[in-house]
Amino acid sequence: MKSIRVLLLPIMLLALPSIALADPWKDESGHGKGRKHDRREFKEEYWDGNCKVERKLEKNGEYKEERKCKGPHHGHYRQAPVYVPAPPPIVVEPGITVHGTVRIP
Repeated sequence: MKSIRVLLLPIMLLALPSIALADPWKDESGHGKGRKHDRREFKEEYWDGNCKVERKLEKNGEYKEERKCKGPHHGHYRQAPVYVPAPPPIVVEPGITVHGTVRIP
């Protein structure tokens, strides 16, 4: 078991630099994927609340964004009344009560 670990450690250490040399940002031609001369047109449409947003990016670098907003999409309704119960009345009887048992008028 120790001999496998002893052999495995140098193999892993030799493989580590080859992993670091890999270029994930390059394609098969050797050029980077984000080349400046390879611009493409881009169009995106989505809703932001009650506004429709259209974004366009053209090949010449021109960027345009349009927003078309509409009113709220709800009908006319009145808010329901909220019922709040009245607090119970506080009754104060005349006189003095001592320890809740003896009453002096």
